[in-house]
Amino acid sequence: MRQPVPSRADGPDARDRAAGVGRPEPGLVGELRDTEHAISFWRRKASEFGGLPPTEAFDFSQMITGDWSHRFVICTDPIVSELVFLVYGSRFAQLLELPEEPISGIPITGPLPGRYLPLFSEGCRDAIAYAAPVRLSGAVIDYGQVELYRAAFMPLAMRENSSMHLVFGTFNRRIGPKAHSSGAVRATYNLLFVGESE
Repeated sequence: MRQPVPSRADGPDARDRAAGVGRPEPGLVGELRDTEHAISFWRRKASEFGGLPPTEAFDFSQMITGDWSHRFVICTDPIVSELVFLVYGSRFAQLLELPEEPISGIPITGPLPGRYLPLFSEGCRDAIAYAAPVRLSGAVIDYGQVELYRAAFMPLAMRENSSMHLVFGTFNRRIGPKAHSSGAVRATYNLLFVGESE
């Protein structure tokens, strides 16, 4: 589910506020915590630099293992509308069955599972357009299995004389109920909004 984007009249900090952020969903608490931690860290860096933080503000080596293993950096080319992974964490690669390291210069349409392409395209586009973090969560179906996801996309400062945009993000997913089961809709709703599984 896409978090609503308040009007610009609400100020820049309001653009990435999600309804009910203070109320964690117990079933997805780990994913929520990582998403909020990444956004809080990005905000601290944005505050330090007085605007979009540059790539130099982050230690991306933490993505290999450990706390940042669900994170990624995508380069976007607005001229040809391509997204390319620059770096991503080990757990991120496992979740999406990607090679251990990104293949340089290959658009994400190749290695990224097609069911997640709209999520990454929309997240990058909106983060750049609003110059603010974007939270996305929802469900996709893969071979009859519901997958619940949560992601955040945060723009980074552009380099001088470059048309390329960089987006820092985090992604996690968990397996939900079988899509063809009679209680799939109810169980998915409970996992997303109530935090319980049956």
